[in-house]
Amino acid sequence: MPASKPFDTANIPGPKMAMIAKTKAVAAMIKRAKRPLLIVGPDLTDEMFERALKFAEKGVQVVATGSAIKRFVEAGVADGVKYAVLHELTNFLLDPDWPGFDGKGNYDLVLFMGTIYYHGSQMMAAIKNFAPHMRAIAIDRYYHPNALQSFPDLWKKEEEYIKLLDEVLDAL
Repeated sequence: MPASKPFDTANIPGPKMAMIAKTKAVAAMIKRAKRPLLIVGPDLTDEMFERALKFAEKGVQVVATGSAIKRFVEAGVADGVKYAVLHELTNFLLDPDWPGFDGKGNYDLVLFMGTIYYHGSQMMAAIKNFAPHMRAIAIDRYYHPNALQSFPDLWKKEEEYIKLLDEVLDAL
């Protein structure tokens, strides 16, 4: 059983809910992944945006959804960052034969950060239930029960949340 309640208290997806993610375990999963993907949404704070750039520097493919792409364009760092509509991207991810953004195959680990809560939750539910070829981890400020692992609810504790992101990045 998870050690946290979902941010949306009605979001109880059944007996299989995300375990609270430990930063070293998340970093180890990213290192082991052959093709990690970081999905960022429009709910990024400035500090989250800086960390998304660091994930890209560490070799994690970043895809921006919704208006998040604007942040990358305005910062002049849009090269290498892909853009997708979250719902369409999820449908692609569910297909084990999807070639990915670079034609080298689908992704085996998907990280979610800064997505609108109710959108990200549904996308993670689809991955959990219909994509046995990949795992989803929520490295977000909100606990997402549909992920395999999730950070706890830290939306009122921004400094603590950013510290967790930094611990993951430092371990990569």
